[in-house]
Amino acid sequence: MNKNKGFTLIELLVVIAIIALLMSILMPALNKVKEQARRQSCGSRLRQQHVALILFAGDNDSKLPLPQTSGNWLQDVAINTVHYMLDSGMTREMFYCPSNLTHQKYNDYFWEYDNQSWDSQLQRFTNFSSGSFIVSGYDFLLQNTRSNRTEIVRYEKDSLKKEWVVSTADSQPANRELVIDSIMGMRRPNTKYGRNFAQVAGGIFNNHGVYDTTSHLKNDNEPTGGNIVFLDGHTEWRPFMPDMDNGVAVPRYGDAPGFFW
Repeated sequence: MNKNKGFTLIELLVVIAIIALLMSILMPALNKVKEQARRQSCGSRLRQQHVALILFAGDNDSKLPLPQTSGNWLQDVAINTVHYMLDSGMTREMFYCPSNLTHQKYNDYFWEYDNQSWDSQLQRFTNFSSGSFIVSGYDFLLQNTRSNRTEIVRYEKDSLKKEWVVSTADSQPANRELVIDSIMGMRRPNTKYGRNFAQVAGGIFNNHGVYDTTSHLKNDNEPTGGNIVFLDGHTEWRPFMPDMDNGVAVPRYGDAPGFFW
């Protein structure tokens, strides 16, 4: 009577090694596909924000909302504006990029940043002041209420002067950036761009010990790029290619952190 022959230890180890090799080959491709899907979802969220802002302008003589009244970072959006955007059909998740794991994991810290309370049933903030705001996951290229934002840095490759957007009455809406993926960097020597894009200290860090971070990162010191929605409503993916000054990426706005697009 023949006995069934099982696998030897060597044969099992060979099979495991082959599986590990295949996984090492397939995982980067799988991650690339996942990130591509997140980019597309991110672009859809930006288009929805564009719709909300255009509806706001339609009700306010073509004027776009002023982001907030107390902060000065580009992600800060006034609660009253947030309420209007929610009424236009947006949801809480649409204010954050799906590729940004920090914003997903610690969303309450960003969404309820200014000590206001969120009522999930009413879809409204309560107990907030006129200057209260959220820290969103996108940068809004809107002038603030005090009109004191410095000029946007113009890169050598730019054909059009960059300006803060205040209304829909623009002669070149297809070239005017409106909302962008958040790309922020703090100075860090001996890195490719002279900055760290994954650990951005600010109000969230001071309050909760959580760094803010750039979306669509390749690694801590190198973004891949970001989605942009323009005033006319079309979206584009723009690779990260800033001007450099003595080995340090030049931000469009600010420096600690610097904002890029």
